[in-house]
Amino acid sequence: MARNDVNTFAAQGFEQAATVYEQARPSYPSEAIDLIKSFCDKPDIIIDLGAGTGKLTRLLGPIGAREIVAIEPVSAMRENLKNIPIITKIIDGTAEHIPFDDHTVDIIVCGQAFHWFANHRALAEFNRVLKPNGFLVLIWNIADNSGREWAEEIADYVDSFKPPEVSRYKIMEWKKAFDNQNFFSPLQHKQFSSKQRVTRDLAIKRILSTSFIAALPSEEQKKLIDGVRKIIDNVEEIRNAEEFDVQQNTDVYWCSSLKSSA
Repeated sequence: MARNDVNTFAAQGFEQAATVYEQARPSYPSEAIDLIKSFCDKPDIIIDLGAGTGKLTRLLGPIGAREIVAIEPVSAMRENLKNIPIITKIIDGTAEHIPFDDHTVDIIVCGQAFHWFANHRALAEFNRVLKPNGFLVLIWNIADNSGREWAEEIADYVDSFKPPEVSRYKIMEWKKAFDNQNFFSPLQHKQFSSKQRVTRDLAIKRILSTSFIAALPSEEQKKLIDGVRKIIDNVEEIRNAEEFDVQQNTDVYWCSSLKSSA
């Protein structure tokens, strides 16, 4: 498998952050799973591409696929997938090299992942393995900081550590992959709201599960953690709270595979 297909920050960061990723990242709302289920009646094969520790994969059982396949290039992440019994196959692979025959897959889902491989090569590969009119589903959880200046301050502080070559969902650069292509129908979109109950330590771990933060040297990580704790300590509404809610939105985008892959 071509390791140069994996972004360096994703490979290094998620290798180091697999444990805190599993501990701190939120799950996905049931409405998102219900939406995916509505796309295809009794699918044969569903692939979770960039499955990570299986935050999304473990929720796919109700869709009723004969096979639930998890593809993940980072070895430390794959170790977590072994603990999810509904997964029928775990594959060390990438978006540009999916080891399935042409037109054999019903649904490909990508949770928190597509922005890492948003390119025409990946879309061409998805089109190749998906059945005609098969579905590509892209899902992201993103914090909803509206009305919370302190949460926005933390987000801006964390982003100040981001190298320019690291892609993030919220920048929306990933959408350009769908320009000037005839692999998929136009993207459709729905958004669901939810919340995650966290302690201060869990909130810190969620930040540490970010690829480019996990890849930082330890002294830089300590600087970031100290800065985040300082911001939190100055917020009256949560200063003395053992737990607090993190509001979030779940964005679901989907499209269907076109017959032509020229």
